[in-house]
Amino acid sequence: MHVRGVATLDRLVADGRIAPSRYDEVVIHAQRTQSTAEEAILQLGLLAEPDLLKYLAGLFKTRFVGSEKLAKAAVDPWLLGKVPKKLSKRLTAFPILYDARSRTLSVVAADVSDDDVRQQMQFATGARDVKVYVAREAAIRAAIAKHYEHNNGPFEMLLSGASSRSVHSAQDADPVPGWGQVFEEEDGRLIRQPERVPIEREQVANDQEVEPESEGPPEQTHARAASGRALIEELGAPSTDHGLSVDPKVYLETIGVLVTLIEQLRQDRGGHSMRVTRVCQQLGQRIRLDESQVHDILIAAQLHDVGTSGGSQVTAFDALRDPSKRDLARRVYTAPMRLLESVALPVAALDTLRHRFERFDGQGFPERLSGKAIPLGARILAVAESYVDLTQNKLNTLGRRLAPEDACEELERYKGTGFDPAVVDWLRQIVVGSNAGNPMFSARHRALIVDPDPEETAVLEVQFTSQGYEVAIERSVADALRVLNAESYDVVISEVRLSDGDGFDFLKRLRSGPGARIPLMFVTHERSQASVNRGLELGASDYVVKPASAAVVVAKAGRILGDVPVQKAATRGVSGSLQEMALPDVIQILANGRKSGRLQVSSGPLHGEMVFQGGSIHDASFGDLRGAEAVYAILRLTEGDFALEPEDTPVADGIGIPTHHLLLEAMRRLDEEQR
Repeated sequence: MHVRGVATLDRLVADGRIAPSRYDEVVIHAQRTQSTAEEAILQLGLLAEPDLLKYLAGLFKTRFVGSEKLAKAAVDPWLLGKVPKKLSKRLTAFPILYDARSRTLSVVAADVSDDDVRQQMQFATGARDVKVYVAREAAIRAAIAKHYEHNNGPFEMLLSGASSRSVHSAQDADPVPGWGQVFEEEDGRLIRQPERVPIEREQVANDQEVEPESEGPPEQTHARAASGRALIEELGAPSTDHGLSVDPKVYLETIGVLVTLIEQLRQDRGGHSMRVTRVCQQLGQRIRLDESQVHDILIAAQLHDVGTSGGSQVTAFDALRDPSKRDLARRVYTAPMRLLESVALPVAALDTLRHRFERFDGQGFPERLSGKAIPLGARILAVAESYVDLTQNKLNTLGRRLAPEDACEELERYKGTGFDPAVVDWLRQIVVGSNAGNPMFSARHRALIVDPDPEETAVLEVQFTSQGYEVAIERSVADALRVLNAESYDVVISEVRLSDGDGFDFLKRLRSGPGARIPLMFVTHERSQASVNRGLELGASDYVVKPASAAVVVAKAGRILGDVPVQKAATRGVSGSLQEMALPDVIQILANGRKSGRLQVSSGPLHGEMVFQGGSIHDASFGDLRGAEAVYAILRLTEGDFALEPEDTPVADGIGIPTHHLLLEAMRRLDEEQR
């Protein structure tokens, strides 16, 4: 009778982890119980579960999930609906977490090397990527019984009695020298213990928006998402058995020294990687990323040119301007990853290197990712490297070194197409400064943003400060209340989902405490009608569902405050890309602010115009169309640019249809066309 897992048994014996004399005993036990060799090893008590799983995780450079963790997991019903029970049983694999933003599925499997697991799970869920982690076969079958059949008996049997001697959580196990890095949870995020060697780590998104074009699950609760993330206990990639621990700062410094020595051989690149690293660090700190996230980005920044030759260095800016440079980038972008493939680098660092030539509009490579589907580190590195090259390299694609402000202007030409607009704005604030102190802003309102997501708060902060606000950011209810007790603010912008409670509780405590009269606006991923109703019933001034344009949020805050200077700043010269702000949002801002002017809309050769008076659309033109039909045609545009030219010229004989009716009719027509 064939016994599955004999190859693992052979390796364990060869490595001296199981005595050769016990080999036949394992095989016979596996045959008698009709189980795998791995399961027989555990049942016989030859190895503890964490030790065996760590060993397997090390072989396949992944992580493992212990039985106790798997037993406590709360898995989203949406995910269980996507993966049929029969498929899960056949593959001996179980889904544990879905990251809707990156469309990444995390599963546990008894056989991590089985490519069929990835392919079948990817096909079933529509995931872009599938991460497979090691788990005990008996635990996987118990998870299937618990979640698909509502039968917790297998887990109870597994975690009790004779089995208990081999079933332990990773936290209870003695560490195996050089094997993996422990991750803990903090405020819903995975963090690295600083005293361990920084090696491979999966970047797991926290409560982020679903890309419009992707199919994703309903919004997950914090508890469920946290439970899923807590399953991924340890990295399994073995290093050496010396058991040394390296401080992350020392790790970075060592890489930096080695890269600097390499670059000294080339005068034109001397110090380039360290300059890029410093800019990336400033951007990471500007966004208020946690140290582990910044650490992984800095590793990529230091290594991004390793393995490329003298004439093969190319930046994202080069690739945007020159087709020949784009072809060169396609040939050389994998050089550092190939050269360092035997090194256990963090996954986030590898993702940053791999995707630094993606474009924000989805026209880049290697996977044509767009928007926030591109790893944040890659978006940061693309901007930082391009900036350093433009300001430091006299042989750059423009043929001259640029002043910091001029370099920012060059990068801004590709906002929304090549580069993340928010990252470019953050860079400008760092190297040039913001216009927060501009005297055109007579009202210096103070805004408090309460949101655990550093990327989203950074985008809002840039937009608010550009309109003359002083901005403070807090991550939790407790910290926000502490700040409000000590300082005064004019408006609060809050997420509903907070690390130590929810925004509704925060609003109630605010109204009974220091901020009884402070207007609060929810800007949140919580999109259910019940949540909207609850927020407004509790006294929220507005409720905005993410993804939302930062310009829209600022304009709404200005309307709430009744601030004329800020409103003018938000309206005067309003312009932008339709990819950043949809036309219905622009129209609603103008309507709410009762603005007058001509809204010009261009999309390639197409051009349209809408004339506003007091917030109402009085006339419109689009090619040969006039009036309401022109409005409907313009609202079909999803790509292009818009710009408002303020004026108060009266228009006789207007359309005569309320603006909100025009919007509703346009949406109805679009729905019919798409059926």
